[in-house]
Amino acid sequence: MTPQVAAFYLYLTLAALIAVVFLVVAASTRRPREVSKRGANRLRAGFFVLLAVILFSALGLTLGRMPYDVWAGQIPDQVVYVTGKQFAFAVAGTPVETDEAWQEATMSPPVRVPAGSLVEFRVRSLDVNHGVAIYDPGGVLLGQIQAMPGYLSRLRMRFEQPGYYSMLCLEMCGYAHSSMRGVFIVEPRA
Repeated sequence: MTPQVAAFYLYLTLAALIAVVFLVVAASTRRPREVSKRGANRLRAGFFVLLAVILFSALGLTLGRMPYDVWAGQIPDQVVYVTGKQFAFAVAGTPVETDEAWQEATMSPPVRVPAGSLVEFRVRSLDVNHGVAIYDPGGVLLGQIQAMPGYLSRLRMRFEQPGYYSMLCLEMCGYAHSSMRGVFIVEPRA
């Protein structure tokens, strides 16, 4: 069972439980009666403790799966510089820091990356915020990072499948946002 299917079944179970609780509460309010404030406060405290246990358990189970230190301490095999400017991404093997360099990089052939190598994307913007989304040849989103003016963001990834990988903007950046893209090529191993 995939995690998405498991999450869907969990959602259905919780939705059914909430519906049952709602129906029980609705049925219990048909006739007026005295409500014990002490009992209501104990019930609230019990729900709070139950919710805290569930949330801290989920935190404990998922915290170890955070992807941030996956490649810590490893030197990347290749550095790719991605610079966003309305309305294209310059993808280059050298830093792109001026408008002229950006223009030249957008017109140059795509950067080539060997399959299986650790690639570090150094991402920045020359104008406004852009969201850099990396898609595999089949159109599946693999990762994303923000491109911000005056700040260098870093994203490390490995690509096993050869082909053309595209970058699309995920941050609304202007009237031609939907056409903002970049591309790089993952080549088969030698």
